[in-house]
Amino acid sequence: MILWSILIGLAICIVIGMPISFGLGAISLFIFFYADYSLSPIVAQAVNGLDSFPLLAIPLFILVGEVMSEGGIATRLVRLASALVGFVAGGLGQVAVMTSMFFGGISGSAVADASAVGSMMIEPMKRHHYSAPLATAIVVAASVVGIIIPPSIPMILFGVVTNTSISQLFLAGIVPGILITLGLAATTYVQSRKNGRGQPFSFPELKDALKDAVLALLLPIIIVGGILTGVFTPTESAAIALVYAFAVSFFVYRSLSLKRFFSLCAATGRLTGVVMLLLAFASVLAWLLTANMIPQQLVTSLSTITENRLLLLLILSAFLLVVGFFMDLTPAMVILAPLMTPVVVKLGIDPVYFGVLMSFILGIGLITPPVGTVLYVGCGVGKVGMESLVKSLMPFYFTLVGLLAVFLLFPGVVLWFR
Repeated sequence: MILWSILIGLAICIVIGMPISFGLGAISLFIFFYADYSLSPIVAQAVNGLDSFPLLAIPLFILVGEVMSEGGIATRLVRLASALVGFVAGGLGQVAVMTSMFFGGISGSAVADASAVGSMMIEPMKRHHYSAPLATAIVVAASVVGIIIPPSIPMILFGVVTNTSISQLFLAGIVPGILITLGLAATTYVQSRKNGRGQPFSFPELKDALKDAVLALLLPIIIVGGILTGVFTPTESAAIALVYAFAVSFFVYRSLSLKRFFSLCAATGRLTGVVMLLLAFASVLAWLLTANMIPQQLVTSLSTITENRLLLLLILSAFLLVVGFFMDLTPAMVILAPLMTPVVVKLGIDPVYFGVLMSFILGIGLITPPVGTVLYVGCGVGKVGMESLVKSLMPFYFTLVGLLAVFLLFPGVVLWFR
């Protein structure tokens, strides 16, 4: 009854357009009144859900991405990417994909990736005879890399709500992130060959671009290297990355003012508030589900359907793809991860592997209609209609689903660094 109440309530929220965080709060109140529970656990569980040190990494990484965009770091990464791959057929498209990988290795957010890279790359691609929908589609598709290459905000959420090692999740995202980048680069090559090369290869330009971007490149090295070596935790790496990004942008590049930095802090605070409100009410629902042994019942129910790991993962993957059509990544992650993880663990599937898989599948949902957040960002930045953008995205959808099949069939690819 409780699970059905939650599912029906979420469906109603989606249909009427109510913010998911408010919907979760309303559903929680309804269940507490209907089941005649004391209301005191609502506040306690909401606060407990936010009382987590790793959650500090989310606003910090969001702010790092904002500082990168404003402080000149992103511009230098674009120049380096252009020097590295701009000579390939469809060169500017390749630059957009490569830049997304660099940017995602710092911000951990697909929305920030699409917004920052799109604002820098879409107009130059249009001037080089890319159609507006294709130029936008390349940027939108490449933004998925931003939540797989470490750091990753969705993986932080998964780690918090399922008590899985965030450091291990970050490590597991490295190889899939590189493979997704290569797959999207190949698709971009096929789709944009007629647009020629963005620029001839120049070793002096590559040398100068590398020299100019060396301080920017140190940022992902600090983040990932520090976590790999155990020098600091993912949350500490986010704080160090922010201090470094601010210092480089303010003192070295001198392209970020204090006034603008405080504006970025305020914008980050507003966005973080939305995420935290959602997580607080999701924690209340998670407590209700656990108290009523819903995860255990799901494990039993799915075990009667199949005990084949691959078949179970196919079922859950198909379900998550459908969920991605109608629900944004963050609410889907905080609601479904605590439900699904016990099911896969029961069958001996590594929760780290499932966390990367779930992040990737819900990441695909970010670029699929009708609710895909990154789609709307792309339409705004690229000044294109939704229908034409989705049409241009179709080859990239096939590539991403093909890569998902690879990750399902060969789990070792995801767990390469485990």
